[in-house]
Amino acid sequence: MLRTALKPRWIGFFILTMAVAFIFVLLTQWQFEQSTSDQPRSHAETETPVPLTEHFAPGVAMMGDQSDQMVTFTGHLDPTKSVQVESRVHNEKVGLWLVSSATVDGASQDNGIPVVWGWIPEEIEASPAELTELFETSTGVSTDGTIEFLGRLIPGEGPTPNTNHFIEPNRTQMLSSAQLVNLWNEDLYAGYVVAETFTTDGVEHVVTGETGVEPVATAPQPEQGEVAWLNVFYAIEWFIFAVFSLYLWWRFVRDDYLKDQREAELDELWEYHWRAQELQRLREAARQDKAAAEQAYRAYHGHGPNGQKDE
Repeated sequence: MLRTALKPRWIGFFILTMAVAFIFVLLTQWQFEQSTSDQPRSHAETETPVPLTEHFAPGVAMMGDQSDQMVTFTGHLDPTKSVQVESRVHNEKVGLWLVSSATVDGASQDNGIPVVWGWIPEEIEASPAELTELFETSTGVSTDGTIEFLGRLIPGEGPTPNTNHFIEPNRTQMLSSAQLVNLWNEDLYAGYVVAETFTTDGVEHVVTGETGVEPVATAPQPEQGEVAWLNVFYAIEWFIFAVFSLYLWWRFVRDDYLKDQREAELDELWEYHWRAQELQRLREAARQDKAAAEQAYRAYHGHGPNGQKDE
């Protein structure tokens, strides 16, 4: 069978088969990578605060390896630009988030960013001045000074259609930077920060909850992510295709080998029958020659047909 496999046409077909199988193996590897590519980052990475301006740039969409990161930045909070975001759960209760605009010192395009700074159980009606006082009372931080924020960076949510953000108090179902850009008339990051601490003059402050505003904290994503079994199935499928392509090459070579074997057997069988027929023919010819020689001998010596000598 090796001699059959070394035929030029099967060598060429083997090279083509290996190229196809190699492509299938690459697809197998890619599918396996896709089945685990969305695994969350480790907590050691996400829970180590990094500067916002170094981690995420304004004006671009947030990638998966940028979200869920604890970040720090300095700026000024402006509670006069605020919204209340509905359907937010805190301690198994549904309420609203208080979200205000904050500047980001050192941002490349002077973009601001929405900051979630509190949770309330029910919607409140408050003027911009009252919201400013509520923030300062809840945190013990003045909005006149520079604040260092520490919180978790979260991707912006999708906009809510048919929402009138110009009815006071401004309320929305989703925390969408695209909508807040129009509401606040300023450029914003494509995401928001859930603030946990507010530091001024080296003193760290948090929302105390004494004013009815509760602090908001977001837990990191679980480190153990789910496996995309559909991608695993596709990976196994591509590997089977690679093995099957090699099997097809072996099957074609085997069929060619068996065909050569059958032709050789037929040649041997034909040769055997030809030899038998030829031997029979030679024997018959020899018998006839012998009979003719005997008849000629008898005729020459005067013997009759019965072997008796003529007088």
